[in-house]
Amino acid sequence: MEACGRGHTSEKYKKVRGVALISVLVMGVMTALVIGGLYYILTRTMLTGERVRVYTSTREAAVGGVNYAVLQIKGGLFDTMDQLGCPTGSGWTPTTPDESCCTANLNYRLSGTTQNFTNRITICLRGYAPPPGEAITGVAYSRPQVGGRGYIYLIVSEADGPQGSRSRVEAVWMR
Repeated sequence: MEACGRGHTSEKYKKVRGVALISVLVMGVMTALVIGGLYYILTRTMLTGERVRVYTSTREAAVGGVNYAVLQIKGGLFDTMDQLGCPTGSGWTPTTPDESCCTANLNYRLSGTTQNFTNRITICLRGYAPPPGEAITGVAYSRPQVGGRGYIYLIVSEADGPQGSRSRVEAVWMR
């Protein structure tokens, strides 16, 4: 055997490396268990991973539906609605033959319950008006601006609740 100095041989180093490998594997498994436990606590106990929104009342759920629709409009999802079409691939479906209205269903839950309820949101393009502060252009003052500015939307949110209750909120939004 080779001597590396002062009584150490290469055989001793091989044994130390084997122990290091096993300890790294054990620590990796323990770290994975801790991360998995934290994920479980956050998603199940604190309900942070839920895809279903939780509201305190049916009225609050209907208002939340209007807020969701406004966020979708602000995000530019309905900029092409003037060409009579609902956004494709986003869960919005046409509700009228001319496709000037689109609807989507969102699930929600009331706090303290486990039952899911439905919130139907309808967005209709109702017209166009020149945005305040913009120069009036086009024939008969009706040429739409780029990016959906000046579009007038009607938003209707109907949330079903427990025991047949229902809340309806209507809003008009101009982009």
